[in-house]
Amino acid sequence: MPEICIIYLSEDESLVEQLVSLLRKHWDVWWAKDIAHGNWEWVVRENILKTSAVISVLSQHAEANRIEIMRDEMHLAKRHNKPIFPFLIKEGTDAPFGFGGLSDTKAYGWTGDEDHPGYQELKEKIGKAIGKGRHPHASAGRAQEVTIGRKVLKLPAFVFSLSSHETQVSPKEGASLLQYLEPGAALVSAYDAWKFYPRDNGFKTSISQIRGAGSVLFLDSGNYEAYRKGDRYAPRANPKGWHKDFFRDTALRVRPDLAFSFDTINPKGRPDEVASRVVACFKEDDRALQGRDFALCPIIHLPQELAGARASYASRIVAGVARELDPLMLAIPERELGDGLLERARTVRDIRRALNELKRYYPLHLLGTGNPLSMIALAAAGADSFDGLEWCRTVADYDRGYLFHFQQFEFFSQMYLHRVQDRRVRDLIEDPCTRYSLKVLGFNVDFFKDWTRSMQEMIHSRQIEHLLKNIPNIGPQLFKELTS
Repeated sequence: MPEICIIYLSEDESLVEQLVSLLRKHWDVWWAKDIAHGNWEWVVRENILKTSAVISVLSQHAEANRIEIMRDEMHLAKRHNKPIFPFLIKEGTDAPFGFGGLSDTKAYGWTGDEDHPGYQELKEKIGKAIGKGRHPHASAGRAQEVTIGRKVLKLPAFVFSLSSHETQVSPKEGASLLQYLEPGAALVSAYDAWKFYPRDNGFKTSISQIRGAGSVLFLDSGNYEAYRKGDRYAPRANPKGWHKDFFRDTALRVRPDLAFSFDTINPKGRPDEVASRVVACFKEDDRALQGRDFALCPIIHLPQELAGARASYASRIVAGVARELDPLMLAIPERELGDGLLERARTVRDIRRALNELKRYYPLHLLGTGNPLSMIALAAAGADSFDGLEWCRTVADYDRGYLFHFQQFEFFSQMYLHRVQDRRVRDLIEDPCTRYSLKVLGFNVDFFKDWTRSMQEMIHSRQIEHLLKNIPNIGPQLFKELTS
């Protein structure tokens, strides 16, 4: 449960975010941006009742009808005997009528400085009221970021995948959109790059600009697209099909920030044999790609015959590969982790526990995870990054994370336009000349960015139980199983 709940007005959100960051060094802190989606009023009320103390951030914006909701929240805290600490960040600001007797903290002109006497005074008051805190991140056991070359990717992360197979946007158009909207990470299929990169200057330019900007560029093995299109290499039936040599040549051309190695699908044998085969194939790619300037990470597949013991076998295989290769990251397809979300979450939990017994933290990437609800369940279980195609196949309900048909965007476009945080996306949606598909895709990019931010905040502030409540019906059961 949160130790501190911060209430504030939306105009002060950027400054409150700095306050949250500072206080989280010492206490579990909850604020409105931790709402992963849902009934805002109900969630705020719930967290005020759970918390040990309430901070109300007051500025020049706290006047007239703008302060009414905050006054109601403070009254709720007062009725339940919660200590309330008004934090005044603008000269001339006062606590709402009826709260003048509280011991307010004046931090006029505060801009986020940890050494500011007003912030230090607030921290001292909180410490006296509820204790010095218990440093929640010290035992969280989760990496908050991974450094990939010269770039830093915050974890858990969503990687916006592009594919030529059954999506609402071509790899070329998708790359151009992602170049414009600058997500934290994007993934290109090596198969698609093999087809388009050498011959399409527009696609080549967009990929190069994604790589040259702040986004982390992933390159996958391309086997998914090659399989779906019936274009995998076969000595007799398809001698010119997708082959590991083409993958290696493509990786050297594209020069991503991170590439997943050429994988062997449906391996056979015992767990140690499967791990050894993954290691051997990875080392072949590693030798062939010598001199590269990007990270190479293994993809692990599970034998189909292990269906009855996925969790224990998967953890042994993944940990065995990590122990042998010491990679920056490991990847495994979500679909091979179990038959349902509960089983998949248990498998991820066991993999994370096995990895955490090794010498350092190994981020776990799940291939093909693009459903928002699956993301939060599997992130809570221990996965660190996901790539999926749902963002360019469906449209997301901003409130609940449910996915709808791509042609049903009008259900949400006006209702949630105010929720869109990126001005560029809002301009796309409001421009009558923008094609329908680009409006939907821009909306989805904004949604997935927001969803990922909420996921990161809640996991690293140890609010996993609250996060999992967003999963209908089985959220409480998931929390119980993952924490047992």
